[in-house]
Amino acid sequence: MVLALAGCGGSSGPPKVSPQAYVTSVCKAVGPLESDLKTRVGKLQSSLGAVKNASQGKALLQSFLGSISSDTGNALKQVKSAGVPNVPNGKRISTQLVQVFERLDGAIKSAQKEAASLPTSSPSAFEAGAAKLGSSIQSSVGGITSGLSTLKSPQLEKAAAKSAACRALGA
Repeated sequence: MVLALAGCGGSSGPPKVSPQAYVTSVCKAVGPLESDLKTRVGKLQSSLGAVKNASQGKALLQSFLGSISSDTGNALKQVKSAGVPNVPNGKRISTQLVQVFERLDGAIKSAQKEAASLPTSSPSAFEAGAAKLGSSIQSSVGGITSGLSTLKSPQLEKAAAKSAACRALGA
């Protein structure tokens, strides 16, 4: 069976995989990213009270974004390696999902660069810069994830309902 699946993919791209294998791989990529993000946001919020100056705030924000960037990069690798679901429009679905994760990864890397240039000359300057950065991140992520609504497949939805990894995400 593995040889048959490998032969379907040829050398022209990722192998075709069953809907079940695809959604499980994707959900296993998204699950840790979602969980780690929630944990990291909670830690960031609880640590903000202990920040004594803008330099500490900047370092805390840079550390947070560095960790999120690493998490996003790992999820991107997993989504890329998930293959192409053997469903109608499977190639388009997998390509668009990879592109969503690539844009997310790019947005986080961009935010890291912006965080590195946040002013620390005064608490108010830092707070204004950090607030602007936060709004920019939210806007970017909102725009990126809105593209997910077009990735519909009854076969993938049915497979996701049966996948423990996807059910854990509420998918």
